[in-house]
Amino acid sequence: MNRRSFVYQSAALATACVLPQTSALVFAGMASGQGYKPINDGLPARPLEDPLPWRSIADSFDAFIGNAANKVLIQRPDGKPGFVSALEGKTDGGLTTFGPILLGKILRDDDVSGILPSLEGYFSEEYGIFLDGVGASLCEYWYLMNINALVAGILRSSLAKDTRWTGKLRRSLERLIDLAKEIKYDFNDQGYDFKKHKAFTLKDIYRQPDCIAGYAYLMLFGYEFFGEENFLGEAHTAFTHYQGFSKNPWYEVPSGAMGCLAAARLSTTDSSVDFHKALGFVLDPRIALMHTGTWGGKEVNGLMSGFSTEPPDQVYSMESMVVLPYVLPTLRYRPEYANDVARYALNTLANLRYFYSDYLPKENQSRPELPAAFPYERLDKTLHGQSPYAAGDYDSHRSVYGGAYAMWLGQMVLPTDEKQIPQIDLSKTDFLAAKSYSSFLLYNPLGEKRSVSVAIGAKKADIYDLTIHGIIARGVAGSVPIILESGQARVLIVIPAGSKRTLKKGVVHFDDLAVDYNPA
Repeated sequence: MNRRSFVYQSAALATACVLPQTSALVFAGMASGQGYKPINDGLPARPLEDPLPWRSIADSFDAFIGNAANKVLIQRPDGKPGFVSALEGKTDGGLTTFGPILLGKILRDDDVSGILPSLEGYFSEEYGIFLDGVGASLCEYWYLMNINALVAGILRSSLAKDTRWTGKLRRSLERLIDLAKEIKYDFNDQGYDFKKHKAFTLKDIYRQPDCIAGYAYLMLFGYEFFGEENFLGEAHTAFTHYQGFSKNPWYEVPSGAMGCLAAARLSTTDSSVDFHKALGFVLDPRIALMHTGTWGGKEVNGLMSGFSTEPPDQVYSMESMVVLPYVLPTLRYRPEYANDVARYALNTLANLRYFYSDYLPKENQSRPELPAAFPYERLDKTLHGQSPYAAGDYDSHRSVYGGAYAMWLGQMVLPTDEKQIPQIDLSKTDFLAAKSYSSFLLYNPLGEKRSVSVAIGAKKADIYDLTIHGIIARGVAGSVPIILESGQARVLIVIPAGSKRTLKKGVVHFDDLAVDYNPA
C-alpha cells in the first residue's frame, strides 16, 4: 500500500468508527537585523504573470461549497456537517479539510454558526487531543501539527474567550507535550498511534523529523495564548532541536512554514534562534522543495513539492498555498527580510495559476470540465506528453482541502492600482499575536519608481514603516499614495492617529501595543 493510500484509508476507517484571557509575550529588543544576509533562492524579482484575483477565486469557492447540491458540504456519520477533501470525494475529509474552510470563513467574517459545532467531533475525549478524523486513534505527525495549528487559529480568531473550547485546546497542547517528551523530541517516525501509545512507521521514507518545527510553533502559541512558562520552555527546546539539523529535515512543508513564524518571534528575544536557517529550510530549491524555473514555458517559481519522498518534478497546490499565511507575518518581527519574502510571495501568488483550469489548455489537464474555482491537487512537469500537466492524486483531481486556502489569500492579498504590486496583509494570519495593528507589505518588482494607492481604512491613522523604523505619514485616511523605488519592499503599520509612542525594553510601542522590535 502506498503512502497516500494509507492516509486515505486511515481517514475512511476513522470516519467509519464514528458511530461512537490572553497573555502576550514581552519582547526585549535586539538588533536582529545585524548580520542579515539575503536568501539565495533563485527566484526572479518579477514573475511573468500578475498575481491571481484571489478575492474572486475565494468568493467562487465559498459559494460552491455552501450549496449542498454540489455535494462538497456533506453530513458526517455523526450527523454533523463536514466537507469532502476533493470534488470527487464522498466521505468526510477530516480536520485537514474542515479546518482551513472554517478558518477561511472566519477570516472572511462569514456566519459559521451552522458548521462550528462540527469542530468538536475532531477532538478525542479519549486521547485528549485534536485528531484528523472523527473517532480516529492514530495520526501522522505532519497532520497532527497542521490540524492543531488550524484549531489554534480558529480559537484565536473566534473563540478566544470561550472557556470550553480553550480548555480543549489546552488539553491538546499538553498531550502534545507528553508525546514529545515520550519520544525525546525525536519526530523521526511517521506518526503516533494513541491507542497503542507508541510511534509508528510503515516505511523509512515516511519519517517526518521536520515536525519538531510545527511543535515549536504550537508551543509558542500555547505560551502566547495561555501565558504559561512551560509552553515557552517547550518552544525553545523544540527550536533548538530544529535548528540543530545539519541538513534540511523537510518531509512536508507546513511544519517548516510554522517554524519560520515561531523563529521570527523567538529571535526578537533570543539571539541564538536562527531565523535565517528556518526560512532557508523552506525557501530551498536545492532539495526540490521550492521550485524555480519553467515547465513547458510556464513559470513554477515559488511552488512547493508535496512530500519529500515523491518525484522531484511535481508541485502541489495545498503545499504551495499554506506557506504564505505563516511566512508573511514573519516580517512584522524581521522586516530586514522584506525583499526576500516579498519576491517569494509575488512569484507564488502569480504562479499558483497553473493549478487552476482557466490558465492551462484543456489538453494539459486531467478534468477540465470541473469547476474552475477548485485547484488541481498536483502539477507535473511532464505527463501524457504535455508540460506542465495538472492532475490529481489518489482517486482525486480537484482539491477542496488545498483550495480552501484561497479564502485566506482572498483576505490577505488586496489589489492596488498596479497589478504587480498587491497590498499584502501581514497581521491577519499572525495567530501568535493576541492583538496587533494592521500591517501590510508592498513590493515594487518593476524597473522604475512607482506610486501606488493603498487602502488604510476610514479612520485617521499614522503610517509607520518598519523598514526605516519611523513614521512616514500622519493623520491620513482612505486611499493613501505610497512611493516605492524599483526593487523596494516596505513593511507598513497602520497606527491610530496620535497614538503615544514609548520605548519599553528596546521595543517601540504605540499606546502600549508593540510595533517595532528592532528600532534603529
